[in-house]
Amino acid sequence: MSAGKLTFLPIADIELDRTNPRIRRFLENYEGEITNDRIALALDVAGGDDKDGTTTPAKLKNSILTNRGITQPIVVNKDTAGRLTCIEGNTRLYIYRSFVEEEVEGDWKMIPALLHEELGPSEVDAIRLQAHLVGPRPWDAYSKAKYLWELQYHELMPLEKIIAFCGGNRRDVTQAIQAYSDMESYYRPLCEADEFDTENYSGFVEVQNTKVKDAILRAGFTLTDFAQWLRDGKFKNRTGNRSLQHIRQLPQVLPNKTTRDLFLKKGIKAALDVADKPDLGSGLKNATIGQLARAITEAANSIPLEELRRLQEHPEDEAHRYIEDAMEALQYLTKQIQSGA
Repeated sequence: MSAGKLTFLPIADIELDRTNPRIRRFLENYEGEITNDRIALALDVAGGDDKDGTTTPAKLKNSILTNRGITQPIVVNKDTAGRLTCIEGNTRLYIYRSFVEEEVEGDWKMIPALLHEELGPSEVDAIRLQAHLVGPRPWDAYSKAKYLWELQYHELMPLEKIIAFCGGNRRDVTQAIQAYSDMESYYRPLCEADEFDTENYSGFVEVQNTKVKDAILRAGFTLTDFAQWLRDGKFKNRTGNRSLQHIRQLPQVLPNKTTRDLFLKKGIKAALDVADKPDLGSGLKNATIGQLARAITEAANSIPLEELRRLQEHPEDEAHRYIEDAMEALQYLTKQIQSGA
């Protein structure tokens, strides 16, 4: 693949890449004309808060406006017919277009671009993978997995090549592909188009754990049942928010009839409360909430390095859930105290 030519291109001559996974995933749920407003929603141009330290669209828009332009050129492919398509930097291109439409002061009709000539499909894939699977603004997890699945099963790209392009490891890539496949096979058929929640993708990542999947099957259920549990909100915490990491506790819940029935009726939190009641000594039982909170703080601040590494290497360890439960309970208590409830 050639290095490309650094130049300035008229934004009116460049097409947004509608095969871009972020755009295509969103537009698949719409019929009729694909308007600029719909593309803006697909790109999440109005997005707000930071997520996982990534650059949000709103933050990017403000940065471009402040700096009177972009510092990182978009990547454009010129095909044999002379058509220009933005294969990386669709959000930046859209922001330039919006500035022109809104008559924002400045020269927004020309955009810095790295222009390639007649890139092949594998070269386009390589640019996308490097930019959005490990780049400053990665695609959401579902879009990544969808793209990886399509590369393997539609474009028949060898798995080793996919792994090399995205800089991941075999386990993560194969897990993402299988999780996407399971979600499409078992969850999508249960949903209307506007009900399909891609945030539940992480639930299908969790169910790739052999112990979890085996527990579901041994209890007489199927992955269709699991998909229905996700759709019905069975994996929520005490505040009603989705807590998909609790899927890891299904091997504790499903084998026992009491906890299994509680889970099916009230959800994972109710089942876990019964399955794992802590046996507190008299000292802990008599301690005040302030004393316990202070003890947790001290223990967290002084945790030995080897214990921290052990927890990092063993995400299935029950200590993870205890810590998460404690955080949820303390956050909930703090809100009650602050609201005077």
